[in-house]
Amino acid sequence: MEARSAMHILNAPSTKSLKYAIQSGLIKNCPITGEAINHAKAIFGPEASTLKGKSTRPTPKKTHDDFFSPQEELYQHNRSITVCIDHMEIENAKFLTCIDSTVRYRSCIHMQNLKTDPVFDALDKIFRRYNKAGVQVKTIKCDWAFIPLTDDMLEGMGVTIDPAAAGDHKPTAERNNRTLKERVRVALARLPYRVVPKVITECLGRQAAELLNVFP
Repeated sequence: MEARSAMHILNAPSTKSLKYAIQSGLIKNCPITGEAINHAKAIFGPEASTLKGKSTRPTPKKTHDDFFSPQEELYQHNRSITVCIDHMEIENAKFLTCIDSTVRYRSCIHMQNLKTDPVFDALDKIFRRYNKAGVQVKTIKCDWAFIPLTDDMLEGMGVTIDPAAAGDHKPTAERNNRTLKERVRVALARLPYRVVPKVITECLGRQAAELLNVFP
């Protein structure tokens, strides 16, 4: 017990340091021996306050970057792409969906309404993703609901609009909507709630597109 009290008085030195101080005579007239220190450690085990004060967080695992640069040939043949866009509504949540005809990258952007400004902002977010990857959108295939955006796109973005015929729809965009709706409905069916807030549906729509992009 005296050995453990000595460790407390000396502000918790290590067992090795305390034994060295006693054996080298740094502490005069000390009745504690090195053997007593070993006995105290064997009887009482590690001291709780010392463990709490001296313990450090374990070294976390190193993270490794798994990013890679696509081959230059892919860029050479896909610098300019065509995208298909459409509106989609799930549980009163409105989205602008997009899929390109080259790498089949999907986007699902939530919009407050279907007016010109929210749609234009959603398109701007989609274009920024492509531009960040060094790809430029040249043509947009859509239905006649997007015709009011034509002038703004031609002037500000340099994009050509390719609208579908009257009463017709773009099959690629329609299929993309169907796939996204299926994934969102599956996610909603797995939730343990009968009613979910609108913000959950918005997040599920965005997540559905992101997870589909995981599998090229």
